[in-house]
Order: sequence, then structure tokens, then C-alpha cells
Amino acid sequence: MIKEILKELVSSVVQRSPYRRVLVSFYDQAITPAPDSTARVLDYASEGLTTDDEREIRLFIASGGIIRGDKYMPSFRIGDSYYIPAGSVPYSVAPRIPSRRRFISLHGWRAEDLLLIPCRLNGGIIGQVSVDDPLDGGTPSPTKLRELEGLTAVAGIALVEAQQRENMSERHKLFSFLTDNAMTGVLIVQQRRVRYANDRALALFGYTRDELFTMEPWWQLFSPDDRTALRKNDEQPSPGDLETRGTRQDGGAISLHLQSLAMDYEGAPALMLNILDITKRVHAEELLKEKAFRDPLTGLYNRQYFDESIQRELKRSQRYKRPFTVMMTDLTNFKRVNDQLGHQEGDRVLRDVAHLVQAQLRESDWVIRYGGDEFLIILPETGLQIEVLAERLRRVVSEWAEGNVPEVKIGIDIGWATWTSNTDFSLARLLKIADRNMYIEKETR
Repeated sequence: MIKEILKELVSSVVQRSPYRRVLVSFYDQAITPAPDSTARVLDYASEGLTTDDEREIRLFIASGGIIRGDKYMPSFRIGDSYYIPAGSVPYSVAPRIPSRRRFISLHGWRAEDLLLIPCRLNGGIIGQVSVDDPLDGGTPSPTKLRELEGLTAVAGIALVEAQQRENMSERHKLFSFLTDNAMTGVLIVQQRRVRYANDRALALFGYTRDELFTMEPWWQLFSPDDRTALRKNDEQPSPGDLETRGTRQDGGAISLHLQSLAMDYEGAPALMLNILDITKRVHAEELLKEKAFRDPLTGLYNRQYFDESIQRELKRSQRYKRPFTVMMTDLTNFKRVNDQLGHQEGDRVLRDVAHLVQAQLRESDWVIRYGGDEFLIILPETGLQIEVLAERLRRVVSEWAEGNVPEVKIGIDIGWATWTSNTDFSLARLLKIADRNMYIEKETR
């Protein structure tokens, strides 16, 4: 039973972290961070070690396997873990397994660096996870450490309980303590129904246990885009990973990582879902992506966003046969603003005009800072009334400029092209026509 829990912990560390060499050990008694505190290694599990490494560990355990608490020095502590840089590893650390990691970068993970994540229980340390060879070559991040510490905390409870409940089946013990005490949600699903749910799963979805058990089919908990795949996995359970969205009982949405494992439950094939809430991570990624798509000066979408999104908008118009207009603009006499009043004033003009143009449009329209003082306006489902919008833009920009930049006569030149199901212009042709029409207007001023 203990060996199975240790193996499960090793597997979880490899799956959820960048580390590819993992050694997990369990002690016969709890120790404290002190030189005179000792314990004996009862058992271990590992991943990524060489045959020689494994032999050294077995010899160490056979010879007594005594470990000391002084390796958990306060100066090495980060969070609830201990990061020991190369050259600072205490002599008492045993067995000493050589690192296989080569030097990557000046501030990255170095050969002989050591990261220890203790299994703590009731103030004592009953085992540890030691990792090496990070796939990304980096030193441990606080977020990754917290996740690893959460895994060891659950494993610590399971390991102690395993010793106290030897009369239970190994499968039941492992399942009981790695699910009921898990920091992730766990569901067992079988034949369209939820058969088991731990407390974390109930909290994630906001349902009572009875509500989940009477729900059919169970995959309605997840995004409609993924329900076909989940239904097939229910019919033929197989392991896999999936990022999806979950629907809470109150209608709220959460981003989830699902890890599925085929298993037998009460004598029949079933699927165990390990569910990790990744809402914060997904939100942070969306914010970073949004930032990458925004022009830092004006706050408008930038050309990268246009390049990645415009084909999708054009295909939507083609599918529904609705008109689609591309409007090209630039500012008259903008170079004189920079030359006479300075680039700081030029930046202010661009920001204010950008906000002014945005305010004249619908929520469904886009404004792109295409480059310099050029703005590209995307107008879905428009066509016949473009001249009215163009005249309004000319007027509001001119009126704003008279009151805010009287030294230079600023205006806005506008050209556009409209796709319809009859013309079926390509995007390149639309842009070319809009640009040509803008320069025709500029030349007639």
C-alpha cells in the first residue's frame, strides 16, 4: 500500500511539474529540522533514475537508511520547501544521487542543485520529494512549488493512514486518501451517471452529492464543445487530458483541466476524472494575450490582432452573405504636429483621436491602429450608410482639433471598400481599394 502511494505521488509530480527525475521517500518516524533528529527510510519510489542510482538507493536503505533533519535548514527554505543551490548541499544529505542536469543559463537550474519538498504531518516531516532535471531549465516558481506541496500534503495523510489501516484493501486505501483529501476534484463516472464525488468536486461545481448522483448525462457539467468526446470516453473509458470549461450549479463558468483514468468500479468499467481548477491561470493568459493585441499608446487593437482575426470575420460575412466594410483613415497634417509641437503632443493627439473615433462606432465594430497615424476600421454587416459615418467622423475630428490643437489644421482622410456576396472581393483587394479611395480623398482636399 505504501509503495503504491509513493508511486502515485511520483507519477503526479512528473505529470504536473517540469521535473523529469523524481525520488520520493517515506520515513519510519517524523523528524524535525535539527541535526540530532533522525529517522530511517522505510520505502521509496522514483522516476528517471539510472540503474546505478537505483542500486545506490537500495544499498542505502539496506544498510539502515538513516537520514538527518539538518538538511532542512531555515536558510534554504522557500514556502514549505527547501531549495539548496549547488555547492551548499549539507554533508548529511544521503544518498547523494548525481544530478543529470547540465548548466542551462546563468540564473537557471544548475547541476547539483537540490529541491526538497517535505511531507509534513502534525509539525513533523515523515518523508520527502526530491526533484531534478527541470524540462524548462528554470529554478522553481512559487506557483509550481505550491502545487507540489499540495501533492505531498495529500500523500502524507495517505501514507500515515496506510500504516494504521492495514486490514483494508490496498486499492481502497489508496483511493480513499488520495481522493477524499485531494486538493483537486475527483469524479467517478459510469454509464452516463456520477458514481462518486469528493468534497472538492462538489465545491467546484456547487452541487450537492445527491444532485450530482441524479444528473444524467454527467457530461452536461462541461462545455458543449467537448461533450461528444466525453460521451465517447464514458462508453469506452481511456486515459487522457483535456482543458475545458465547466458549468456550475449557479450558472457560472470555470476553466478546468481534466485528467481521466480508466478503472473498474464495482465490477464494471468506469472513468475517474481528476479535475483541476485553472480559472486563474486561463484568466491570466487571456489578459496577457489581450495585452499583446493592444497598441500601448492608444489602447486600440493592433495589427497583430487584425492579422489573426480578420479572416474569421470575413468568413462569417461570407457564410451569412452580409456586407462587410473596411475603412482606412489617416490624419491630415499629423506630421506638422510632431514637427511644430513635438512628439509628446503628437502622442496626445493620437490617443484623443483614437478615443474619439471609437466613441462613434458600434460595439461590434473594431478600430485598429494600423501604423503611425493610420487607423483601420472594421464594420461588419454594413454597406449602404457608410458615407453617413464617414461624414460624422470628419466632423467630430475637425471640431475636436479646432478646440484642442488650434496651431495645426488637423482632419481625417477616409476611404473604404465593402464586400458583398455579389462582389466577393478578397481581403487584399478590399484593403487596396480602401487605401486607394483614402488617397483620392486626400488629393481632393
